[in-house]
Amino acid sequence: MPRALWTAWVLGIVISLSKEGAPHQASSLSCDPAGVCDGRSRSLSSIPSGLTAAVKSLDLSNNRIAYVGSSDLRKCVNLRALRLGANSIHTVEEDSFSSLGSLEHLDLSYNHLSNLSSSWFKSLSTLKFLNLLGNPYKTLGETPLFSHLPNLRILKIGNNDTFAEIQAKDFQGLTFLQELEIGASHLQRYAPKSLRSIQNISHLILHMRRPALLPKIFVDLLSSLEYLELRNTDFSTFNFSDVSINEPSTVMKKFTFRKAEITDASFTEIVKLLNYVSGALEVEFDDCTLNGRGDFSTSALDTIKSLGNVETLTVRRLHIPQFFLFYDLRSIYSLTGAVKRITIENSKVFLVPCSLSQHLKSLEYLDLSENLMSEEYLKNSACEHAWPFLHTLILRQNHLKSLEKTGEVLVTLKNLTNLDISKNNFDSMPETCQWPEKMKYLNLSSTRIHSLTHCLPQTLEVLDISNNNLNSFSLSLPQLKELYISRNKLKTLPDASFLPMLSVLRISRNTINTFSKEQLDSFQKLKTLEAGGNNFICSCDFLSFTQGQQALAQVLSDWPENYLCDSPSHVRGQRVQDTRLSLTECHRVAVVSVVCCALFLLLLLTGALCHHFHGQWYMKMMWAWLQAKRKPRKAPRRDVCYDAFVSYSEQDSYWVENLMVQELEHFQPPFKLCLHKRDFIPGKWIIDNIIDSIEKSQKTIFVLSENFVKSEWCKYELDFSHFRLFDENDDTAILILLEPIEKKAIPQRFCKLRKIMNTRTYLEWPADETQREGFWLNLRAAIKS
Repeated sequence: MPRALWTAWVLGIVISLSKEGAPHQASSLSCDPAGVCDGRSRSLSSIPSGLTAAVKSLDLSNNRIAYVGSSDLRKCVNLRALRLGANSIHTVEEDSFSSLGSLEHLDLSYNHLSNLSSSWFKSLSTLKFLNLLGNPYKTLGETPLFSHLPNLRILKIGNNDTFAEIQAKDFQGLTFLQELEIGASHLQRYAPKSLRSIQNISHLILHMRRPALLPKIFVDLLSSLEYLELRNTDFSTFNFSDVSINEPSTVMKKFTFRKAEITDASFTEIVKLLNYVSGALEVEFDDCTLNGRGDFSTSALDTIKSLGNVETLTVRRLHIPQFFLFYDLRSIYSLTGAVKRITIENSKVFLVPCSLSQHLKSLEYLDLSENLMSEEYLKNSACEHAWPFLHTLILRQNHLKSLEKTGEVLVTLKNLTNLDISKNNFDSMPETCQWPEKMKYLNLSSTRIHSLTHCLPQTLEVLDISNNNLNSFSLSLPQLKELYISRNKLKTLPDASFLPMLSVLRISRNTINTFSKEQLDSFQKLKTLEAGGNNFICSCDFLSFTQGQQALAQVLSDWPENYLCDSPSHVRGQRVQDTRLSLTECHRVAVVSVVCCALFLLLLLTGALCHHFHGQWYMKMMWAWLQAKRKPRKAPRRDVCYDAFVSYSEQDSYWVENLMVQELEHFQPPFKLCLHKRDFIPGKWIIDNIIDSIEKSQKTIFVLSENFVKSEWCKYELDFSHFRLFDENDDTAILILLEPIEKKAIPQRFCKLRKIMNTRTYLEWPADETQREGFWLNLRAAIKS
């Protein structure tokens, strides 16, 4: 049995056993063939029975499990992830996890474990993740919990209510942690050097409501911690006294205060704390509250003189309840001289005083996104000698309205190269503007502009004008290398002659319906094109180009997922890469040409066949027959001019003209005969003459002979008689047989004539002269009848 089928079978047994063993439970586990079993939020009161080695991952979080027994997981020897968070577990047997030698992820968070045991983890040497947060223990126990976990990389411990003490032995055996999270909101005791036993910590998240023990912890972490994050800390009463630091250098690179409460006085203490960090430092204040007016202690700050090695300062969502009483920050100007990167985002900043801007002499990057900056206040901020080394300024989503005034205000920033003024409401663009002379990057996305002018600086190398109302791009930017123009209304690619240096073009989600190889080739330096999300017309040429160019996938960064056909309608929604059109759609001209040639050849063949088989004659006869069908069956009496129409071969004219005419027309009373030589109207179509003559004659005499059946005109006359007059109940035809004729000599198409000759009597010209008088007598009688 294949391995996958065996696994599925075993998991099926697991599920069925769990149903049998726990019929009171709301629902059982759901497991996939890979051994991942999901039992979240199913009101389970115990770990399902019947679990086997096929289970690789088991998630039983958000249930009502209260107890983990020694046999519950004994057979799960291949288990790698066990999630038991958010249950009601109060007891875990000592050897509950003893068989889980492959376990890498263990989550016991938010249960009712008041006592932790090191015996739980003795067999978990491969464990990498352990979460013990949210349990009501006061300490981590009497013996080191983690000494048997050499591969542990992420550890979460503590709670926000009862966890009160960090002991010296708590972290013994741990040498390196990628992340350590400690819930210590009510921490009361910290044994010195407790955290120093961990030689290296990449990221420490410390939930500490009261920071009284922070200085001791901070000192222990200076030589081992790279990133310290304090959450929900109230610094209102924080006091950082001078401490003795024996470490010549620190490894700390980042310090974050998240949802912290700070006062004017505690801000000074925090600055003292940061001053002990050597090396470049990034400081972040996220969603913090400053309960003050910016009245910082000048005397205390004078002793510090700088923010140590803080190079990056980030402030997001800073709330200042007494903002309307806030000072001008003049007291901290001296601390800002070494800061290189500042981000103040979504903090209601409407002005950076000119004097502060002038003190930021090392500033290279300034982000004031989602604030209240306008052109009037920006002019004060970007005053003469302000931000002398600033190369990147971000003013995204502020209150800027005039592109002309914004450019004019920023001309003082001689080294500015990157400017982001996106998500402001400029609406229109003036014909000309002033800009810093070194501008290379400009972001005007989401600014509602509907046309481009020469206001844009010619020095640009990167331009972002996405998400606007642009219908076209016809601006020459000779140095532009990257153009971002997605989510506009462009119908075609820009003209490559305007952008000779372009290497990146992102033009997705416009109204472009096609592009060609010639267009792409015209961009000589283009390396990346993103054009998905447009309304492509999947024509044969477009499909041939996109599907036939293997190298195109290297240029189209979003190929093939975002390239869908919009038309023709029968392929709408299909990927361009997968679309196939029929031969008639792709080679319409060729198909039409072939069809026309075939029709022409068919006509030629039909003409040849008609000529060979007298098709034209047949058609004429058919037309004559149709006309005759519409006429009365017999002509009115007044229209009958002849006693008989004589149909004969030219070869038999002597007999007709010298014998029959003499006998009939010179008889008393004479018979009037219709002969084609004598009575046909000149210039009239011969078929019409035949039809009229037959219709104007009482009888039709056919002089049959071998010559007759060979004569074309006799055939016409005989054919018409066959169509119009021959009827088994009609006696208008008189057949005279001049000489014996074999029936096979009569054409097959005159089937009625054959039938009449078999069923009716005909006159036969006698060879014996003595019998000829009787022949003429019978003929006269037939005509009169």
